[in-house]
This record gives sequence, structure tokens and C-alpha cells, in this order.
Amino acid sequence: MIIFLLLAVSLFLRLINLNQSLWLDEAVQAITARQNFSYIFQEIAGDFHPPLYHFLMHFWVRFFGNSEIAMRLPSVLFGVATVLVLYKYLSYVRLKTVAILTALFLATSPFHIYYSQEARMYSMACFFAALSMYFFMKIKELTKLRINGLFILFFISTILMIYSDYYGFLVLLAQMIYLAIKRNYKFLLICLFAFLLVYLPWVPMLIIQLKTGMLASQTLPGWARLVNVTFWKAVPLTLIKFTIGRITIFNRGIYFFISLAIIVMNGFLIVKGFLKRKTFQISNFKFQIVLWFVVPLLISWLASLFIPNFQPFRLLLILPAFYLLLAEGISATSSKKLQFFVVGLFLTINLGCLSAYYSNPYFHREDWKGTVNFLLKQTNSKVLLPSMTSNWPIRYYDPDLKIKIIYGGKGINPINELTNYEINGLMDYEIKNVFYVRYLVSLFDPQELILEMLEKQGYTKIKEISFNQIAVWEYELTDYEFR
Repeated sequence: MIIFLLLAVSLFLRLINLNQSLWLDEAVQAITARQNFSYIFQEIAGDFHPPLYHFLMHFWVRFFGNSEIAMRLPSVLFGVATVLVLYKYLSYVRLKTVAILTALFLATSPFHIYYSQEARMYSMACFFAALSMYFFMKIKELTKLRINGLFILFFISTILMIYSDYYGFLVLLAQMIYLAIKRNYKFLLICLFAFLLVYLPWVPMLIIQLKTGMLASQTLPGWARLVNVTFWKAVPLTLIKFTIGRITIFNRGIYFFISLAIIVMNGFLIVKGFLKRKTFQISNFKFQIVLWFVVPLLISWLASLFIPNFQPFRLLLILPAFYLLLAEGISATSSKKLQFFVVGLFLTINLGCLSAYYSNPYFHREDWKGTVNFLLKQTNSKVLLPSMTSNWPIRYYDPDLKIKIIYGGKGINPINELTNYEINGLMDYEIKNVFYVRYLVSLFDPQELILEMLEKQGYTKIKEISFNQIAVWEYELTDYEFR
């Protein structure tokens, strides 16, 4: 009965505001899913992710369409299913209280809910990671390894995990480390051989993606800053975001003290969770959970020194382990009153942060829907984007291509000259108004060369408009009436 209530709460919380505007990556996904199957491989070359989610959405939209809600519904369902898997996972080892607490925390988690509402692969990868760990736990308890139904289920769920997100390999690494420490070399070798064999067909595309990513890093100096968190901030920020979600606190002083309190509280409960007794011994089950949490976090953190790609959301697939360790720490507290207080505190944080996320549009995704609706109402005007790579949301919300767009650049190169771009001839067309959508300007036009060109052609800025993280500057041709 309790699990059905938790699942109902999970579903309800993930459906709120589900129709908010798609942001850039979601719009790319929505348009790509509508194309023919071969187009997926063309587009995925520049998207550093495995193909499973793209395959799923290709068939999904043919039945349910590619509206905002339809695109996000699979992530919602994967998010709810993860709560169920986590509950089953802990119930199997007879940790009923911990199972309820962990499922409750994940069901109301603002971070998990945010990415359960995103038309990307993160919620799906988190689900398959939890499922893989569930079957891994059941297999390792067998006295003799044999290829049976459990092994096949573990194999399938793990393959789906690593075909959903490359970070799934870090969860797989945690499992292999556990087997190595326990000297279960036979199981280890079988797994490595099987997973390598099944992943080989994707390796050529992975190489292409790596080359594309390296090219982007070389040609766009700001790329590393955009996709990577500062090394020393990475781990603390992950613990903070795991707790409060995608919201922020604008007062830096208050934000610092709240963040410090969260880090100390989480750290204490996590340590207490896996070192429950004074003997400082850790059970096999808890050791798995610790590896599930620590290995991906540590490896991705250290790797960010060489490959700048660390973001807390990429580690969503270790969030269940995070909450599991917290729940273990709470259950290890001797005082029942203190247990109730800490549980109440976490629920208050979850629901309070969720309320802020739901009610404040600033914490929603980029408002391309509002931006396009505004631009469609403008006459005798053109829209200017720094790069053609950012036009996907406009294409999604303006499928009839009524908005006339010009671009500062047409590829992933930063703008260093404008002689070959459409903006140079803007004045020749006698366009009265130009709406400059300043999206990723710091990445594609860090020297603000587009502004110089607009001014040289006689355009003056008359208005600034904001659509939740999307700035639109309106320019007018100064002597338009006399032309």
C-alpha cells in the first residue's frame, strides 16, 4: 500500500508544469525524433551520448507526437519507475524502513524531478542504473555463478544503461571493482567480455563523437567553461544540487551558509550510513552502495582535469545511492525523535525547493515558447542569432518558418570576421527592426563583433526584453523613414 502511495506522489509531482517551454537540447531531440531513422546518426555525431534514447524517441513520437508533454512523458515514467526499483531493491535485503525513506526522498527529490521532466536521457539512464544494481545484488548472492535468468536480466539492464549514457560505464566500473575486491574473477571476466562484445558496434560512432567534441573545444575557447564546473567546486556543488535541485539562492551569504550546512549534514549522514557500528565494518550490500556513489563521482571529478565535462546532472544515475546512504544514516541514529526530525527536515527541504521551482519561472527552462510567440508578432523585421547551431527551438515553435532569421555564423566556429555572413547585407534589404536573440553570445561572439556591425549599418538599440534566460535586444534602423 505504501509503495502505491509513493508512486502516486512521484507521478503527480513529475506532471506539474510539464508543458513548460522546451530548451535547446530538448528542441533538437524533438525535431530529430521526427526525421527518418538514418538522420539520427547524422545528428548524434555532434551529441556526445549513446543512441538508445534517440532510438526510443524516434518510435515514441510516431505514436504520441512531439509536443512538450509527449516528449517529456518517457522521462516522467522512467523517474517513477526508478522509485519502484529502489524500493524493491531495499525490500529485497529486508531494509523496510530504509526502503520507505529512500523511495520517499527520491519521489520528492527536486533534482530528480527536474530531470524527470526533461526530454533527454538522464532519467532513463538513472532507471537502468538502479535496475542494473538491483540484479547485480541478486546475482552476487548466488554461491555458484551460472548463466540463468538473473544474469540475463543483469546483462540486459546494464547494456541498456551504457547505451543510454556514457556515465553508465562508471556504474559498471563500480560493479567490476566490487567483483575484483571480492575475487570473483570468473564473473568479472564474463561481464567484461560480454559488455565489450555488445558495445563494439557503437565504437566507430563514439570515435566520431570524440573527434567532434575535441574540435568544438579547440574552436570555441568558451566551451570548457560552459560545460564544466570549476574543479574545487565540483563535488560540493554536486551534494548541494542533489539536495536542493536546480534552484539557487540569490543572496550569496545566505547561499554559502545553507550550502555549508547541507554539505556537513549530508557528509555526516553518508558516513554514518555505511559505518553504522563502532566496529567500522561494512556489509557487502553497503559496500556496493558506497562504490555506486563514490566511484562515478570520484572518477568524473578527477577526469574533469583533463576532459572538462563535469556537471552534477550528468551524475543523476548515482542519486539513488546518495539517498540510500542518507536513509541508512538516518536509520542508524539511535534517537527516534532525532530520526523524525531529520526526515522532516529533508522532506521540508525537498518540498520547499520544489515549491520554488514550480512557482518561479526563473527556475524553469529557457522560455523559447514565449520568445517565438513574441517574434511572430513583429512585422518588417528579422531575427538575428549568433550561430545557426542555436536555431532549433525557433524551428520547433515556428514549424512554418514564418520568422526570418539571419546568423552571425553558420557552424561551431566563433565569430572572428563578418565579411562572409548575412548580417553584412542587412541594411541593403531596408529592414526596419532587427531582434538580436543573444543566445550563447559569450561562446560564439565573445568580442561582440555583431554589435559593431549593427552599429556600422545604422542600427540603434531601442529595447531589451528577457524571456527567462533568453535576452532579446531590439534594434531599429536610425533613418528608416528617409530611405
